[in-house]
Amino acid sequence: MALLLPPLSSVPPPSSSHSRSARSHVISPYLFHASSETGGKDGNEPEAAPPEGSQLEAASVENLPLESKLQMKLEQKLRMKLAKKIQLRRKRLLRKRKMRKKGRWPPSKMKKLKNV
Repeated sequence: MALLLPPLSSVPPPSSSHSRSARSHVISPYLFHASSETGGKDGNEPEAAPPEGSQLEAASVENLPLESKLQMKLEQKLRMKLAKKIQLRRKRLLRKRKMRKKGRWPPSKMKKLKNV
């Protein structure tokens, strides 16, 4: 189903006193195709069987719970990775704090302490 509409720029403003026949330029129509998602149907056309693409969409809708489970698992995995990074960083900082308290940090200081 194709629709022919004139471009918006060729529509005269309401206050214009010129008639359409007095114009010197030609109106070039735009071609628009109606999508199948819209509800507009002509009464003349018989209803056609749904295309095969709609069956694929229906199959993908059935798989949505599985996809959402996979998405949740992926999000959980990312949260666990982030938590592990935070734990390792805390552990490393705690180790540094204890070593500073004992006078063994920074490591470059160890060379100086060997001769003491």
